[in-house]
Amino acid sequence: MKKLAVWLLFWGALLLFAGQTGWAVGELLLRADYFQNRPLILIDPGHGGEDGGATGASGESEKELNLSIALALAEELENHGCQVLLTRDTDTALGDQNLSTVAQRKRSDLQERARIAEESGAQALVSIHQNFFEESQYSGAQMFYSPNHPDSQRLAECLRSQVVKSLQPENRRESKEAGEGIYLLEQCRIPGVLVECGFLSNPQEAGKLADPQYQRSLAQALCRGIQEFLEGEAQG
Repeated sequence: MKKLAVWLLFWGALLLFAGQTGWAVGELLLRADYFQNRPLILIDPGHGGEDGGATGASGESEKELNLSIALALAEELENHGCQVLLTRDTDTALGDQNLSTVAQRKRSDLQERARIAEESGAQALVSIHQNFFEESQYSGAQMFYSPNHPDSQRLAECLRSQVVKSLQPENRRESKEAGEGIYLLEQCRIPGVLVECGFLSNPQEAGKLADPQYQRSLAQALCRGIQEFLEGEAQG
């Protein structure tokens, strides 16, 4: 009886909404089916809160750049028919931030990101980061892929090819399997890639990465890479 009441309420609400908006019930069901079948992409802007990540040559903050690029990528993906889930959409750390040490809080943050990835049901994970090296001459994006899913490497190659084609034709950095130091990709069971967008230790590249127009171009390239990956998935 309770199930019947729930269904009656559901259909009543659906018909009322259709009447108010002028949509036919069939159209509503088609729209619901469309949203249900849109691919879900999980975007992880690295760092956040007290964990600022690397700092660029002119004071650029990695956590802020990661979030800006991730939000731009989310917008591009949504505009191209994807559903998007972000591990964070503000300047905040995840996990239990009441733990006593920085190391404990950082580990809790990473564990929470891994939990989100595990439970998300997403078709792919893209984690956004910035690189840093002691010497300033190095530049260019690089992709690190999870060893736990056979499609992770293909996702990395799709992302890499679009970034190189659109923004960094001189970039010769190959995609690499993630080592033991990248906790999120160690734990990830879905196709997962960590994108090092560029080197904050390079003043010229750090300036580009802080430019909203360049961030948008990078987000568009990453979006095309994800689309290419999803098309390959659909073709089997």
